[in-house]
Amino acid sequence: MIALASIGLTAALCFAEPSAAAWRHGAVYARPHASSSRHVSHFGIARTNRSRTNSAYNRGTNTNRNAGAGPSHWRPLTGRGTRIVVVTPPSGGGNVRPPYPLPPGPGLPQRPRPPIFVGPIVLPPPSGGAIIVNAPPPQTIINAPPLTSGPRLNGGGAGPASPTGPTIVAANARFVPDEILVTFVGGASPAAIANFTQSQRLALLGVHRLPLINAVIYQFRITDGRAVPTVLGGLRGDARLAATQPNYLYFMTDSGRQTVVDPSQYVPTKLHLPQAHALATGRDILIAVIDTALDTEHRELRGAIVGRFDAVKTEFHPLPHGTAMAGAIVAHGRLMGVAPSARILAVRAFDASEAGTRATTTRLLDSLQWTATSGARVVNMSFAGPDDPGLRAMIASLHQKGLVLIAAAGNDGPQAPPAYPAAYPGVIAVTATDMDDHLLRVANHGSYVAVAAPGVDIFVAAPNSGYDFTSGTSIACAHVSGLAALLLERNPRLTPDAVAATLIHTAHRLGTQARDDSFGAGLVDAYEAVLEQAPAVAQQRTVH
Repeated sequence: MIALASIGLTAALCFAEPSAAAWRHGAVYARPHASSSRHVSHFGIARTNRSRTNSAYNRGTNTNRNAGAGPSHWRPLTGRGTRIVVVTPPSGGGNVRPPYPLPPGPGLPQRPRPPIFVGPIVLPPPSGGAIIVNAPPPQTIINAPPLTSGPRLNGGGAGPASPTGPTIVAANARFVPDEILVTFVGGASPAAIANFTQSQRLALLGVHRLPLINAVIYQFRITDGRAVPTVLGGLRGDARLAATQPNYLYFMTDSGRQTVVDPSQYVPTKLHLPQAHALATGRDILIAVIDTALDTEHRELRGAIVGRFDAVKTEFHPLPHGTAMAGAIVAHGRLMGVAPSARILAVRAFDASEAGTRATTTRLLDSLQWTATSGARVVNMSFAGPDDPGLRAMIASLHQKGLVLIAAAGNDGPQAPPAYPAAYPGVIAVTATDMDDHLLRVANHGSYVAVAAPGVDIFVAAPNSGYDFTSGTSIACAHVSGLAALLLERNPRLTPDAVAATLIHTAHRLGTQARDDSFGAGLVDAYEAVLEQAPAVAQQRTVH
């Protein structure tokens, strides 16, 4: 048996605090392209970045745009109800966008509540047969210190791991407090696995077969109350094992929501969607949305959900996060999605209580394994967490198969470490900006950030035929996933790297340089990206 270990990680679906921008009422003008520069991106692609200039927005210097991470992004409001923001057109006429309204709101969206962690962990049935047991819910969430002992991943599980290699547990990572994941070396017999289980006082919960990365992962429950780091440390040097790890938890934190009436969107105007849709609407492009359960009966999603996978296996309840992500991509009722003719594969990896959502390492790996054979061209991953060898291997295999991988850059703040899967090679990492192109205050910064998209006070579909405002790099990620579908309809031969190249090349610079760690290449432009892929002249871009 060839096996490869995989490390899980803590993840947060990248919703964030909303700002006051959703409640403004006024006119916003397009900024003409004024300058361009060449730069080599995170993907190694030379591109041209166009800056936007406008006397109403350039307040002396573009440096103010980076200040979005500070208090200047959160503008004080003097009251509730209708708010007017008047943006003066550029002097001397110029190329201005027609004004569009935003509705009055009954008040600011509520602040997010802290997540709580409840519910059983239930494994999906892997191919080839597996022992599937419903695990009782963990009682606590543990912050794990780094471990310095234990077997090491040996590059495929074909032979014994190095006895001196460490098992890596990410600092401050959350994981199921009484479970471990184990990969055995190739050739381990059922008797040897049974002996290991008994001698280590473990109970087998399930077996996860992941042929995409040639991995078989065994999920065990610790039966005697020992801590996960203690158990993993005690397995150091065991010749039967290729690798061991905790079963990490991924989390989404929804922002506060408040339903409003007769809203208007700023996203279509910001991304030039009406012009782009004259050329492409994402027709029949399959997009796998790895998220919570979503409301398949919502008017914005009717007819768009063509496939499902459930890695949770608990009672199905549509949740706001998944519904919002899918709606941002394919909405075709009151709202305008980025790719209204695309098709969604609803992959349920996250479950939720009233205040929080979570997924485990095993859920995400099973979801990605299913996605690999689903026919999806684009994978939307609106969650984030620490680095993980198994997830990295799965992402690399999906990229090699030609899937366009798009992930949220994260909402942990400018000083946070890189978020994964966004920071993996071949993944398009998306940060969030508001109506005025200011950066989301809590967005991660880093060299892995590829592009920016609208992600503050976005009006989205919600369960039970509702509509909400939401903010975060999650929703920005979904907008770019829709844009990828437009490009693939326009030119189906595009590789994942070619899609990334086009998005970066046509982005509008927002920072003070051609590329920076806050905005990446800048704000994506659907019309310019699609226009560059004219069917008669489209050529694939490559990354060296």
